[in-house]
Amino acid sequence: MFIESAFWIHSFLEESGIIYTFEGARKNCTLKTILRIHNPHFYWNVMIEADLGLADSYINGDFSFVHKYEGLLNLFPIVIANQDLDSSTSKLKKSWGPSQNTSWLKPKKTKKYFFRHISRKNTLTQARRHVSRLYDPSNELFFFLFLDKSMTYSCAIFKSKHEDLEVGQIRKVSVLIEKVKLVKGQEVLEIGCGWGTLAIEIVRQTGCKYTGITLSELQLKYAEIKVKEAGLQDTSDYIFVITVNCLKPTNMTELFLGNFSTVFICGMIEAVGHDYMEELFSCCESLLAENGLSCSTVPDQCYDEHSLGPGFIKEYIFPSGCLPSLRRVTSAMTSSSRLCVEHLENIETHYYQKLRRWRQKFREKHSEILALGFNEKFVRT
Repeated sequence: MFIESAFWIHSFLEESGIIYTFEGARKNCTLKTILRIHNPHFYWNVMIEADLGLADSYINGDFSFVHKYEGLLNLFPIVIANQDLDSSTSKLKKSWGPSQNTSWLKPKKTKKYFFRHISRKNTLTQARRHVSRLYDPSNELFFFLFLDKSMTYSCAIFKSKHEDLEVGQIRKVSVLIEKVKLVKGQEVLEIGCGWGTLAIEIVRQTGCKYTGITLSELQLKYAEIKVKEAGLQDTSDYIFVITVNCLKPTNMTELFLGNFSTVFICGMIEAVGHDYMEELFSCCESLLAENGLSCSTVPDQCYDEHSLGPGFIKEYIFPSGCLPSLRRVTSAMTSSSRLCVEHLENIETHYYQKLRRWRQKFREKHSEILALGFNEKFVRT
């Protein structure tokens, strides 16, 4: 199997001892990774299902890395560096021959994934099911093991690479609060309130009245406990959406029409799904008295392929999720509401640092995770 690439120092080590090495045409890449192939089905998986085949093979143990921890970390930047190869090599995509270019790591819209994608449409019923699957009781202790004490499941903002994760998370929350210029006594709504850190900091820092909405029973119980421990229960209300009908914009606006000076959507917008983005912003406009909305984004050039095709996040994390690009968010916003972008800030450089902290803590808690009943396949996922 030949893989054409620009940046590549990559070896496949077969169980028989045979080594296949692929080196890129450009010599300025210092990264390298060696895959130890345990099952030849790995090659078929990658050829037919590209990035998902690679992920599936890794999860199922068809291959591992000679350098257990650095190998996986090195693989991703190598793949990213090769995504912008000359388009002339793209003609190989449709070939059934042994040659492949870097399109081997781009999603293939096979019938299997197409129908799976359609069946996962993020309906109101599906949303409740997916959130419960990710956050509720069976995963309770798992999240406690690798998140920081703030239990924040989104990007942090760091001042240095050695700064504590919790400090970075609280700074991110403080930055969000500062940007919307909250004034004491205002009403604030958070859609997808997580484990309650933003709620506590909003009330503590500003004296505002807070309302949070969640689909997760686990997160609701945890947030209520934390709010009571902070002595803020009289200024914070949580609404657990037991029936999916409560998520409909018509019902939401009946409950909260024009009540809020600010609506927060922090690290949740990816769970809304491509087809419901306009509905979300229409609902937010009805809920808002004034002010804005906070959300996360991904690069525009990736969005069309990501939203319409399969991907690791959809297959293994958020089945009906969609990571919206800035273009998609602003398009939905302007077509369905009078909302507009007042401020934009890119914090993507902090994201990899947060992931490294999570990964480090995950590795440190490996034995405890297995003790909860999770297996090595889950750990690799």
